[in-house]
Amino acid sequence: MMTHQKKRDPILSQRRDATRRGTMAAVRCAFLPATTKGVRCPNANLARARRDATTPRPVVVAPRRGGGDGNDHGGVDDGRRRRRGVGVVARGKKKKGFAELLGGEDEPVVVAKSKSSTELSASERCPCGGGAEGAPYARCCKPFHKNESYPDDCVTLMRSRFSAYAKGEGEYVVKTTHPENPIFRDGAKAESGKVVSSLAEDVRMTCKKVKFYGLEIVTDRAGKNAEEHMVGFKYKCRVVGQKGFKEGAEENHSELSTFRKGAEDGKWLFLDGITGAVE
Repeated sequence: MMTHQKKRDPILSQRRDATRRGTMAAVRCAFLPATTKGVRCPNANLARARRDATTPRPVVVAPRRGGGDGNDHGGVDDGRRRRRGVGVVARGKKKKGFAELLGGEDEPVVVAKSKSSTELSASERCPCGGGAEGAPYARCCKPFHKNESYPDDCVTLMRSRFSAYAKGEGEYVVKTTHPENPIFRDGAKAESGKVVSSLAEDVRMTCKKVKFYGLEIVTDRAGKNAEEHMVGFKYKCRVVGQKGFKEGAEENHSELSTFRKGAEDGKWLFLDGITGAVE
C-alpha cells in the first residue's frame, strides 16, 4: 500500500524556522549579558540603558576664564582660585560602597588644605618663626611649653625659650635653665649686689613688659667640650609695660647663648648668654 506524503512548502518552512530561531535567541539573551560577542539580543538596548543608569560618571567642570562677571580675577580660572583657599572642593562621586551601584546624585568632596605661614593669624603664628616650614605655634613650640615633648637640639631649645618669653610661658623658661645659671642659683641682683628677685620673678616681669619678635638664628656651633653647645641669634623687641607709654621704640639685640647638658637626664639646658656678641 502506497502512502502519499504531503509536499513540504519551502516558503512556509523557512518562516517557521525563522520564528523558531528568533524565539530561541530571545531565550538565550535572557541569560547572557548585552555585550556577549556574536549574539544579537533584542533586549540589548534595554540592558545597556539599565547599565548606563547605574554606572557613576565623573562630572567634569571646565575652568572659567576671565572676562565674565565681577567674580573673575584677570583670567585666573576658578579651580586655581579655589586651591589658594583653606579647602579645595572636588566635584565627583563620593564612594559609598555597594549603594553607589544604585545611582544617586554627585556629592561635593572637600579636601582640607593646611594654611601657609602667610595665611596664619597673629595668634596662630609661632613667635620663633616656625622654622623652615613656617609651622604654626600649635605644631612648633607649644608642645614644648605644655610638657608634651622636649627639644632634641640646642637651636630648637633656643627657639622654644624665645617663644616662651613672647607667649608668657615663664615656667618653661625656668624649667629649661641650668642650675649653674647665675640668676637661677643666686637670683637677680642690683648693682649694689642686693638680690631683687628670683629667676622666676625676673622672667615673669620680662614677659609682661617686653614684646619679643623677629628672631634670627645666626650661629650654631659646638662649645669647649661635648657637654656644651653655643647658639648665636638676633631679635627685636619693644617695651610695652612702661607706665605712661603705650609702646616703646623698636630695639635690636643679639646674644651668644651657651647650653650645657643636665647632670641627671642629659637634656640640654640654658647656662648663660653674652649680649652683643653676635654681629
